[in-house]
Amino acid sequence: MIEPITPSQYFRELTLRGLKATLHHALTLNECYQKFWQSPNVLQMLNENIALTMARFSENTLLGNALNHALEQAGETLRVIVTMPDGYAFNGTAFTYTPPVIPEPEPPAEEP
Repeated sequence: MIEPITPSQYFRELTLRGLKATLHHALTLNECYQKFWQSPNVLQMLNENIALTMARFSENTLLGNALNHALEQAGETLRVIVTMPDGYAFNGTAFTYTPPVIPEPEPPAEEP
C-alpha cells in the first residue's frame, strides 16, 4: 500500500522534476553547442546572416544565463556554455577564426 505524501513532499517532488528538466535542457544546449562549433561550415553559417546570428547568440546567452542561475541556486555544477570557443571572434563586420596559440612546454629545469 502506498502512503499519501504530505504537501511538502509533493512540492519537493515537483521541484526535483523541474530541476531534472533544467539539467536536461542544459545538457541538450551544450550538446548543440558542441555540434555547431565542430561543424566544418561554422564560419559560413555564422557569416551567412550576421543579424540573425547575433540575434541567436543574444537569445542563447539569455537562456543559458537563466539556466546557469537556476543550476547554481540548486547547487549543481553543470553550466550552459555561453561564449564562443577560443579562436573565434567578431571583428565588427564578420566572424573570423584564428587558431589559438598553444604554448610550448618549458623544458624541465636542470638539477644542480
